[in-house]
Amino acid sequence: MNTHDPQKITEELRDQLALPDSPFCFLFGAGTSSSINIAPLPAPGEKRGHIPLIPSIAPLTQQCKVAASSLGDNFKKAWELLEEQCEQSKKANNIENILSLVQSKIEAIGSGETLLNLEKKEIEKLESNIRKTIAKSVTPKEKEIPLLTPHHLFASWMKRANRNQPIEIFTTNYDLLIERALEHEQLPFFDGFVGSHEPFFHVDCIEDEKFLPPKDWARLWKIHGSVNWQIKTINGRNTIIRKDVTESGEMILPSHRKYDESRKQPYTALLDRLSKIINNEHSLLITCGYSFGDQHINSIIFSALENRPTSNVISLQYGTLNEDDSLVKSAIKKDNLTVLGLNAGVIHSTWGKWKLLRPIDERTKSFMDIVFDSNADPESTNDALNGLLRLGDFNWFCEFLLTMERRVGDKK
Repeated sequence: MNTHDPQKITEELRDQLALPDSPFCFLFGAGTSSSINIAPLPAPGEKRGHIPLIPSIAPLTQQCKVAASSLGDNFKKAWELLEEQCEQSKKANNIENILSLVQSKIEAIGSGETLLNLEKKEIEKLESNIRKTIAKSVTPKEKEIPLLTPHHLFASWMKRANRNQPIEIFTTNYDLLIERALEHEQLPFFDGFVGSHEPFFHVDCIEDEKFLPPKDWARLWKIHGSVNWQIKTINGRNTIIRKDVTESGEMILPSHRKYDESRKQPYTALLDRLSKIINNEHSLLITCGYSFGDQHINSIIFSALENRPTSNVISLQYGTLNEDDSLVKSAIKKDNLTVLGLNAGVIHSTWGKWKLLRPIDERTKSFMDIVFDSNADPESTNDALNGLLRLGDFNWFCEFLLTMERRVGDKK
């Protein structure tokens, strides 16, 4: 059976991230936000449970289903029909795909017609209900948010990284956790909005490099929108502004199919930005908390892997992997796609379980004890060379980044 050395892949990742001229970017999904645990501390000798500050896609989908069903039996039945349509089209039965289907119904329905056994006003009511539920679920109360989150650790690393190229962060999350962390570290960042009173989305600033800030600024691109984006009519035209958090969730954008141009513009512009960045020669995209559930993002990623042999993607996966997973099969076919899971990974098109070539020692324990849990694999024998890779957990990944910061400090 093939094996991979977790120490070697970890050291290679550290080296890649330490290169000041290497162009790399990040794609963060729902798993980065749901990694924040607000469960109470356990009693002595007990294991702490996990209560996410912000729900991941599956529980968020369930919350939206319950909220929609509370509108009445006709809405409950409509939701069931939406689930059936997801299954028929072989798409994941999650809230993003369901909301996209609802949007397509609003686009398609005519006067006096019904779809999902609902009239147009009822479908619009369903969509509004879904958006409000999402907005509420991803906007925790201030007192619930820990003072220190993994996002703060990530921002700390970014601020101190020695870079000749800007770091670009793409995220499908609607919450404001990354913005809070960047501001806490007083790290300037640009998100496509300009202005002061009511900053407005300015697509030219994303498409034209001359409008973008210098390398010392972070670049944050919220592909699926944000809870603090709103639509406002200015000079007779709909404009996207960034203001206070809104309960309406009006700018939650899970799909390329938008029923007005103002909603379509941010989504398509940010997808184009992602495509431009990862199609650069020798580019590196690192994903974390992203389950490859957005087919439009996936299409951009796999197109770059196919057409740009020097482009590379490293996907950090939270859970265990098996050889039948679609992402694993894709990585086996593509030498420039690396997938790192809890129990195994695909590196240079080769599937293998984790096994250290040598035990962790005094030289390597400062970072290996963070990224690799020795003897944690229940399927392995009691061997110090076996264990589980933690990098797919955003908490441990950010701790790993800080080991790079400490290493730089040791050299001074």
